[in-house]
Amino acid sequence: MTLEEELFARHRGKSILLDSNLLLVFLAGSLSPHLFRQFKRVSTYTLDDYELLVRLLSAFTTLLTTPHILTEVSNLANSLPEWLKPDWQRNFAALIASEQDTPGLRERWTPATELAQIPEFLAFGIADAAVTELSSDALVVTEDYRLSGALRSKGIPVLNFGDLRKLQQLI
Repeated sequence: MTLEEELFARHRGKSILLDSNLLLVFLAGSLSPHLFRQFKRVSTYTLDDYELLVRLLSAFTTLLTTPHILTEVSNLANSLPEWLKPDWQRNFAALIASEQDTPGLRERWTPATELAQIPEFLAFGIADAAVTELSSDALVVTEDYRLSGALRSKGIPVLNFGDLRKLQQLI
């Protein structure tokens, strides 16, 4: 069994945390598959990536996030065309309000004064420092190889989305 298979099996049915880029991909795909061609921020992803995220998320009961991730996603969406922003915002609001869904979104936060004290703050910034702080409560999924390597070296359960693409039969 590969490391990825073992991590997935151990955390299945529990909590998952997507980094900002992957949450953006999930939201874009749930709004319109055309966004993968029209929205620069997700243009390196495909509808297959979105469908993989949907299958992945369906195996978990909770989607953990932080105010920092939500803010990054909101800021990244600012480059959408104006005509699409109302639909985007409704879609984003529905996800934020999805506590009763599976996976239901749960927002957790750590004060910035605490995040600024951990090594990941200096190395990666506040959003990824917050991810590190929540990593004991969820399986982290990121496409940032630098972050996933740092988390893995600390024994934190993390899957890199690039690796997960290769293991689609898992999900």
